[in-house]
Amino acid sequence: MDPQKVSNLETLESAAIDKRKGFDLTRAMNWLVDRLLHIEPGEVLNRGEAIAPTRDPAQALRRHARELTAQALDASGRHVDYTILRQSAVYSSFRQFTLALPRCKPDDLGNRNEQTAFWINLYNALIIDAVVHYQINGSLLSKPSLFRRAAYNVAGFRFSADDIEHGILRGNRPNPSLPLKPMSRSDPRRMMVIDPLDPRIHFALVCGAKSCPPISFYEGQKLDEQLDLAAGSFVNGGGVQFDATSNSLWLSRIFKWYQSDFGGFDQVLATILKYSKDENVRAAIEDGNPRIRYLKYDWNVNSLA
Repeated sequence: MDPQKVSNLETLESAAIDKRKGFDLTRAMNWLVDRLLHIEPGEVLNRGEAIAPTRDPAQALRRHARELTAQALDASGRHVDYTILRQSAVYSSFRQFTLALPRCKPDDLGNRNEQTAFWINLYNALIIDAVVHYQINGSLLSKPSLFRRAAYNVAGFRFSADDIEHGILRGNRPNPSLPLKPMSRSDPRRMMVIDPLDPRIHFALVCGAKSCPPISFYEGQKLDEQLDLAAGSFVNGGGVQFDATSNSLWLSRIFKWYQSDFGGFDQVLATILKYSKDENVRAAIEDGNPRIRYLKYDWNVNSLA
């Protein structure tokens, strides 16, 4: 056997085996995917000497994230001026704040709502940081490994954008494009998983594409109200459309990709009915049998330029 292949197999074995629990296929497969994408275990955007954490990291994150968006977000909440942001003092201040994340402790993040708000805010800020750091222009799909590559060290663990979305906020469910759970049974990060999931997170997470929801930031004490507002904003802001000439109900592909998170297709329609203010949309659902079609997802980066 090729010596290089032997070396790779030995490395895979050491990464996949916990001596107390035996072979961990999920860990092995995630390791292999990252190696194929040339993503190193320590590859994070907040690499550097860690600084002392703030007393309330969730509040500090929200403050820094709001400063970022105040600097570069347009009035619609959908477009970011990354050129201005890259050169701004608030971006430098945010980057400095991220050096405190490695010393955060899980207990610092509060109750379930506070944890949910923290991870949503962190995801949205991480994507903004990643677009700046990797100088992404055009389609986000031009860098297909972005959501596994873009990551922060939080509490001593590496969390990629995929880890935050699918591991933490979706209760450790597979990415729709990769049937593999982010966290294995022996992964210590599982203590931070939020389960059961709240499907309204899909109206709050912003992956940096033009078809994403508007960017906002969330507070634990107001989370339920804010997620309702996010859901209404998405459904009524283009995420659901009705074409009377063809009796077609056009839905964002988010509803297709994450249909199971909502509890199935009937619950997708129930969610739309709950938040939609469009009488034509409501009538189509209530009267039954609209033709369901899905809108094209625009993966171009949500830049003003």
